[in-house]
Amino acid sequence: MMLCFVALLGFTIVLIAFSFPAGVYSVFSGRLSQNVTYNTVIRPYFWIGPAVAFAPFVVGAGALFVICTAIYLLFFLYALLQKEHLWNAIRAAFRTGFGALTSSPFVVIIISIGFLNFTSSEIDRLVSSAGAPIGGPTGDPLSLLLGFAFAPLVEEVGFRVFLIGTVAFILSLGRPWRVALSALWRPSRAIEGVAVGSGASIIIWAATSFSAVTFGACHVICGNTWDIGKLPEAIYGGFVLGYLYVRYGLHVAVLAHWGVDFLGSVYSFFGQAAYGIPWNSATKEYVGQYLVDIDMLSLFGVASFLLVVYLWLKKLVAQRSREMTGDFDKGPLKGGGVEP
Repeated sequence: MMLCFVALLGFTIVLIAFSFPAGVYSVFSGRLSQNVTYNTVIRPYFWIGPAVAFAPFVVGAGALFVICTAIYLLFFLYALLQKEHLWNAIRAAFRTGFGALTSSPFVVIIISIGFLNFTSSEIDRLVSSAGAPIGGPTGDPLSLLLGFAFAPLVEEVGFRVFLIGTVAFILSLGRPWRVALSALWRPSRAIEGVAVGSGASIIIWAATSFSAVTFGACHVICGNTWDIGKLPEAIYGGFVLGYLYVRYGLHVAVLAHWGVDFLGSVYSFFGQAAYGIPWNSATKEYVGQYLVDIDMLSLFGVASFLLVVYLWLKKLVAQRSREMTGDFDKGPLKGGGVEP
């Protein structure tokens, strides 16, 4: 079973690796759109919580795409260099079990991408079956692809850093300045050494919940792309991304979001740019997008979902066992009780 999961993990990493050149080709080939090109000048926007602010400058669409892509690549590299390396985590997992995989932030990112893609699609499917309209992105293909590349970064900064990170920063003001600043990157720093259920811990998770609801509401209210049926999945996604931000750091939340928005669609745009297959075709799909869909919705996505459920159940059983044996530590917990 471990060998199968690692094989799916490796296949997903390959899809992620090839998505970057696929995106570059789609943007710079000049074949994706007749209305927008990589030379088109646009004004970037930013989220400050639910408010939108436009930058006081303009930038070329291609340059903005390159900047975002470079940031995502740096985030992936940073995750690879954190704590346990990828291969060390995999070797440890073969020796001690699936839990060892979460020692690598890079593996956590890949698992989060599969988990979010699968669970979000299932929520949307249930909402659709109940008759609620969900809607979807429409418009110029190149503009949409640029949006999928830009949104994960600005939305995570706007909804997670501003609504959760600033709260963690304020809670850390009595600590050394490095701790306070690092709480903006990983809010769990603000509640390290604090007992589970304490005031600070409650405030952090209340901010996370508020961020999720705000994130979901803005998907429906701030624009005409999504209908009301998108609300449950967007709130759910906001809470998962908020948890990843609090527990692991901004880069993990950004890349998990990127895996849903950009990885989830870039091969469709590449298929249109390279082979003329409409990106939103319902009858014919480019093979790369087909592989992503199969991997995320039937293979690695399901495996990631089962793994997350297994690890949480294992944690709950271990916690209940400590309570029954009287070995439960009610004092301060490392990470403010957010350790897996």
